[in-house]
Amino acid sequence: MDERYPCEDAGRSVKEDDVDERSRVLAATVIGAVAGGAWGWLYLTRNGRSFRSQIDPKLDDFIRELSNLRGTVEKARVAASEGWRSLNDVAAGGQGPQGRWSA
Repeated sequence: MDERYPCEDAGRSVKEDDVDERSRVLAATVIGAVAGGAWGWLYLTRNGRSFRSQIDPKLDDFIRELSNLRGTVEKARVAASEGWRSLNDVAAGGQGPQGRWSA
């Protein structure tokens, strides 16, 4: 234990707590101002509406690609699972349940 701070909670002074709180408030204010400004520009200006009309199809394409990626990942997961199951069957000496590839 540090001799300067006889109590564990005394390690931080009230001033440090105030600074941390002010920093959080300032950060939240700046983030809110930026988000509000971006929303205002996108929805209240001619250039913003033009920009939105340009990015809408690109966002739709992006969402479609994410959906395709999700399907591909699911297929790969199923294939890997089946591969592990087959490998375990072979490692067990073929004693496992009869699979669809058995003769």
